[in-house]
Amino acid sequence: MRPNGRASVNPSRPSAFGICDRCGFRYQHNQLRWQYQWVGPRIQNIRLLVCPGGCYDTPQEQLRTIVLPLDPMPIMNARPEDNVSNDNPMSGIGVSANFFKPLYGSRIGNLTGAGGVNAAFDSNINKPAWMSACNTISNSSYNNYVGINWQGSNVTTTNLPSSMMPPVVTHSLRSFTVYSPSDRGFLGTVQTGYVVQGGPNETAPYGAWTTISSGTTTGAAGQTITADVTGGSYQFHRIAFLGDQVNYVSVAQVEFNVAQIGTVTVST
Repeated sequence: MRPNGRASVNPSRPSAFGICDRCGFRYQHNQLRWQYQWVGPRIQNIRLLVCPGGCYDTPQEQLRTIVLPLDPMPIMNARPEDNVSNDNPMSGIGVSANFFKPLYGSRIGNLTGAGGVNAAFDSNINKPAWMSACNTISNSSYNNYVGINWQGSNVTTTNLPSSMMPPVVTHSLRSFTVYSPSDRGFLGTVQTGYVVQGGPNETAPYGAWTTISSGTTTGAAGQTITADVTGGSYQFHRIAFLGDQVNYVSVAQVEFNVAQIGTVTVST
């Protein structure tokens, strides 16, 4: 036997040489072995012939697909935790505009121009009027508003018996903050009144809303209004502005922060 690199030559029983696909050293071909590796849920030959001197790797378990067991059988009449209502503090930011995908309530309002009602709850407080929630011409009285339905579903569209209606979720407010666009006031440069209100429904008459805070805007661009509030627990909260039927109302952002974890009332 005569050495030849890491291989050896046996004149009486010659055997083929082979080069390791990893380190490049010469070995007897019959010393090389196939490299296997996890590919998805099974071991697979990756077609590398490697030497036994350190180039062969144990198949890496992190490349193996995790096979999850079957879900446990559900139980009858389950009572899961109401995690959405239990989150506190909670704000209208991030809520869904889709009534069938409730997340911390659904957005309501009639400032549907420019960025629409959604723009008042997108977490961006610094934006111009054309990206904010607006209307074309402000309505008379306080019929210019954006707000939250804490229940998150439009029960009037479900057409279900009262006993099958989804639970009613109500909150009382701890504070609120509202921002005007960066380039104009809530009603252009005009000072106007505003009210923060709660109510059991969104429909007219608007007198059904209960005012829990009120004040007057300055008419300045980029104005911020914030205040601590107390009041009853309501399914709907909104901020409404007094219009003049000339200028349009524009709201960049609204934040409603709740005072408690909420009340869930199940229909009977």
